[in-house]
Amino acid sequence: MAVDDEELQSWREILAEDPRGWAFDDLRGYAEDAAPWRFDTLARSLVQMSHDLLDIGTGGGEFLAALAEDLPEVTAATESQAQNLSLARERLEPLGVKVAEHDPRSPGAALPFASESFDLVLDRHAAFSSPEVARVLAPGGIFLTQQVGADDLAELIDLFGLQTPFPDSTPEHVERELTVAGLRIERSGAFRGRALFSDMPSLLRYLRRVPWTAPEDLSVDTHRDQLEDLAARIADGPLVLATSRFWIQARRPEAPEASVTDFSRLLDDLPTVPEV
Repeated sequence: MAVDDEELQSWREILAEDPRGWAFDDLRGYAEDAAPWRFDTLARSLVQMSHDLLDIGTGGGEFLAALAEDLPEVTAATESQAQNLSLARERLEPLGVKVAEHDPRSPGAALPFASESFDLVLDRHAAFSSPEVARVLAPGGIFLTQQVGADDLAELIDLFGLQTPFPDSTPEHVERELTVAGLRIERSGAFRGRALFSDMPSLLRYLRRVPWTAPEDLSVDTHRDQLEDLAARIADGPLVLATSRFWIQARRPEAPEASVTDFSRLLDDLPTVPEV
């Protein structure tokens, strides 16, 4: 599909935008199948019963702000991206929510909170450390998370020639990590659906908000062939891509329990036994 210079320039301008937060309201040409569970409903029911709440990877604070009427007096949040951190503070600090900078992917990075500080920890689509979640949870406390699956938007990632960004983002792996950290899995579920893009501006703005689905140096000049291919597919009807989501609810036991030793990690280190 040949794209004229005017449209190419509009793509350049969109890719030059600096989005803040995790809101997708301005993407009029984007829709996604709803999962059979409602994470906001699950979270709200737990928030209403909590006394101390932590939201990991709060983005621009959109999710917590929507729960403003039910937030406990002690509510805190973390965020790693600088542009989202400032937006989250603008949105949440007037609600009495402390927002701390924290990147769980930094080696040895601990959550900036004392042990057993929260009876509820939420995480929606953000990376986390299972041992750190277990540490800051009070006995009997609950961890509720919804995550994007490793195979989410796989076709788009393949088109750009990328590796799966989060290969360990599977229910099985995350449940095992939480169990090893000493938590008990109470409920979980997984869902595969569809994301639909009916125009290029929406697709490009989506890629700017979730940069791990596209090359770090994504640009019209460097990736024109791939972008024109996507535009041609959208011209024939909505671009339909497979999505992947899962959720887990885990609890820290009331009585102290030792972390579980995960012997499966030792399999690669087993000595070779010579044949007799």
